[in-house]
Amino acid sequence: MAIGAIEEEFREKVCSQIHLHPEGINRYRVFTPFAFDDGDNLAIVLKNEDGNWTLTDEGHTLMHLTYSIDARELERGTRQRVIASVISRFGLENNHGELAIRIAGDRFGDALWSFTQALIKLSDLTYLSRSRVYSTFLEDLRALIEETVPEERREFDWHDPEHDPEGKYIVDCRINGMQRPVYLCGALGA
Repeated sequence: MAIGAIEEEFREKVCSQIHLHPEGINRYRVFTPFAFDDGDNLAIVLKNEDGNWTLTDEGHTLMHLTYSIDARELERGTRQRVIASVISRFGLENNHGELAIRIAGDRFGDALWSFTQALIKLSDLTYLSRSRVYSTFLEDLRALIEETVPEERREFDWHDPEHDPEGKYIVDCRINGMQRPVYLCGALGA
């Protein structure tokens, strides 16, 4: 298929704002309006090697994730399972961090659609960063306490005036009204 026809299929199947820019022999940068949350564009290259067309990110997506997540965290636990699931669901290959999808027949548009969807799904892993999960947890916990504990029984950012008059040891919330108060301690992230 001629490169002009490929570009037109990309536009028809995915988005009219897609453009191809040649970068050498049988290699084209694919410009799309899709971006990571920080504004960086998805890195997509279309290349033909040995008569086979492939879309690749040339390792950019997983590298981009390491800006906010430790690389080791991507190789284990929930993050690793999410990556494996996305790669499997969208038919990608992972060659040491380089993500790619082979184009079957003339299904260029379908391949680009799947590839961009996968890269966007993977970019959502930034929402599993420790700092975001921690801050979200504290917000959710505070909302739950405000919703379930009467205002007169709770005090946020509390310190014991008798044992800690200088307020050096603050707890996130003190729930009172029982014989022995319940303390929710800020030691979770400290």
